[in-house]
Amino acid sequence: MKHSKNSFKYRYISKNISKYLFAFSIFPLTPVFASEQPVYELSNIVVNAEAESGTVYQVDQDDIELIGARSLEDALRLSPSTNVRYGGDGTPRMDIRGLRTRQIKLLVNGVPFNSTFDGQFDPSLIPAFGIGRVDLNVGSSSVLYGDGGMAGVIDIKTRAMGQGFNATTKVERGSDDFWLANGQVGYGDADQDFFFGYGVRDRDAFSVSNDFSSTLTADAENFQDSNDRNNSDNRRENLVLSYYRHLTEKLTVGIFATYLEGEYGKPPITLDNSVDDFAQRARFERVESQHGYTIQVGADYDFTDNWIGKLWFFDNQLEERTASYDTLSLNTISSNNTFRRTEETQLRGFHSQLSGLLPETATQLAFSIDHRNEIYDENGIECNISSGGGGGGGGGGGGGGAPCPTTAYDSTMTDEDLSVQSYAFEVTQPLPFNVTATVGIGHHKLNIDGASDETASSAQFALSKALTSITRIYGSVARKVDAPTIRQLFEQDAGNPALGFQRAKHYEIGLRNRWQQGSLDIAVWQSDIDDFIERDDTTDLFENRDELRFKGVDISGSYQLTPKFTVNAGIGFLDAEDTSSNAASKQLQYRPTHKATLQTVYTMSPRWQLSGDITRVGSQNYFNRNDASERRKLDSFELVNTRLKYTVPNGAADVYVGIENLFDEDYETSYGYPQAGRFLYTGMNIRWH
Repeated sequence: MKHSKNSFKYRYISKNISKYLFAFSIFPLTPVFASEQPVYELSNIVVNAEAESGTVYQVDQDDIELIGARSLEDALRLSPSTNVRYGGDGTPRMDIRGLRTRQIKLLVNGVPFNSTFDGQFDPSLIPAFGIGRVDLNVGSSSVLYGDGGMAGVIDIKTRAMGQGFNATTKVERGSDDFWLANGQVGYGDADQDFFFGYGVRDRDAFSVSNDFSSTLTADAENFQDSNDRNNSDNRRENLVLSYYRHLTEKLTVGIFATYLEGEYGKPPITLDNSVDDFAQRARFERVESQHGYTIQVGADYDFTDNWIGKLWFFDNQLEERTASYDTLSLNTISSNNTFRRTEETQLRGFHSQLSGLLPETATQLAFSIDHRNEIYDENGIECNISSGGGGGGGGGGGGGGAPCPTTAYDSTMTDEDLSVQSYAFEVTQPLPFNVTATVGIGHHKLNIDGASDETASSAQFALSKALTSITRIYGSVARKVDAPTIRQLFEQDAGNPALGFQRAKHYEIGLRNRWQQGSLDIAVWQSDIDDFIERDDTTDLFENRDELRFKGVDISGSYQLTPKFTVNAGIGFLDAEDTSSNAASKQLQYRPTHKATLQTVYTMSPRWQLSGDITRVGSQNYFNRNDASERRKLDSFELVNTRLKYTVPNGAADVYVGIENLFDEDYETSYGYPQAGRFLYTGMNIRWH
């Protein structure tokens, strides 16, 4: 991982992990200072890379390979600003500086990937083999990204081929009957670039730690033994294709497309909510199938040497068939709250941008227009027992109580849409005394059928100054807005069409240090959130009511101790508070107090490389489901991963072995949902040029 403005790799400093440091004595590992890798740059939002305005992390293919990442959440796991959680949805959720997944804007080659229903995204749907580079813009991201991204923007550029013919393939096999296979092929020259990639990964289940022990009796429906996690199978199949061509010296056109299929189980809670007020109801749910595609066409045009225009159109669609069953046998739907449904989310729109330079004053200007339609369509049946049923309990099935007669099944149907337009202007201006200023202004309009249109504005102001040849200081103030989701606007019995934009104010002061053998970055920040949308306990409707405050410090650094040995480290501290006047508790749940990481890389010889990393996640609150003023804490935990790689003499192939969760840590990121124990894997990369 590295910052976008230099070639150094950035990792993160760890705390309270001394008892694990001996693990790295067997891993004298190697730094990888890679050359710039080709990415699909045609249809991407261009943000001025010279403007120091906030925290930006960057991950490229070398970083992804080094940590053995298989999808997006793995690629970003060493960032001190992010936290990955697993709960009842069975998929990873990513938080940035205390804000949730639905407040993060995910872009793949300029195409938004957030769900139109609830604004979230599943990062495991983004395969690592297709990622060329990830730019993680934390907090005060550029206004050119449009609305959304109150927490930050994850901007992914997919891979390109560069010069000549290139092909690679990877096969991987691991414990828990895990396997992965993917391949990429392409060709590039001065006029064009073609990339095609296809991959499959499959897991029958993941094993819990040997230290896990269930509090339930063996006859409970959701009893979890100390072996395979219940209903934790997962399969992903992805295809990525891109092509661009320079038609003239001024005009470049291109196309980008993806296709995915998958299915997975959602492991149920391992607690009994009839005796534990902190536990949720046991649910037995699956995503029976997923099918999705993305297609984008775009063009760049160089009007002059100093002015360039970009335009692209996109259509992004995902269809899922989901079901909630009575029991872990996953074959009947007859209890209260069980269901079967088909959901389709679709995003359509376009983005245009004009960027230029005024040579006389060195002023850089950018204008953007962004428009998207969000569509959500759902059809299904739900068992709804008004009496005699129940919400589960006793170690719980999907609903419990009397069986659902045929007449109690309700047909469910949702067909809703909204649209959002964003207009933005940004200027970057060098000033005397080596000061650079950035000012950005955005205007956003939300159109909702059957309700009044809502408008909001965003803004950013930043100053940076070089103090010495190696040290630069910056400060920024930004206002970001998020539109409400279709779920918040229209969900049955909870939707509120009168909702408006959520708003965030970000403040950050940072110090960047760069020298020949290392780097050190320090950022002190605060985010104040207004009109945050949550369900009201009295009306049970979504309301713009909450006020939240997050503040903290992020420190990241890298040091090359020898030509063969590099240490990368980071730590992020977080203080999260509900400042709403009617808050039942000032605390917020599932926000770790800190996250620390340490990575070491050592090349023992031109053929052998060893690497490893430690991640520590601090304690976090969780609430009584009936009384938010009562809270407990999840224990902090540390995870250690290691990897050994051998490169054959001609460089055409690598063979590697690795261990994740080396010490078989028994841990949870959400109460009652144990995570994977020790995982062993081996694999091979083969390259043709």
